[in-house]
Amino acid sequence: MSNTKDKWLRQEQAVRATQMAFDLSSEVQKSIKKQAIDQELTPSDMIRKILALEVKSKKTRQRLSFNLNDEEIALLAERFGVDADDKRAVKQQVAELLIAHTNKR
Repeated sequence: MSNTKDKWLRQEQAVRATQMAFDLSSEVQKSIKKQAIDQELTPSDMIRKILALEVKSKKTRQRLSFNLNDEEIALLAERFGVDADDKRAVKQQVAELLIAHTNKR
């Protein structure tokens, strides 16, 4: 019962949290985001660290993501020579292309 009560209290505290959003210059935003990536933190956790507040979350594994519609998936599948219904194969080919692109730089 104690675990349930503790969980409820944590959820209640989270609901009471106040989100702050800042309209800062793109240079300031880029700098904070780059620092966060370099330290494997989220931008939110980086701000907490800058403010000398507790950073509770663990280091994050940064992921890249973007959206594709069905037509774009079909186009990429054709380009890579894989079946358009095999989204995993398309994803793998995109990952390999991104790695190759990064290695060229």
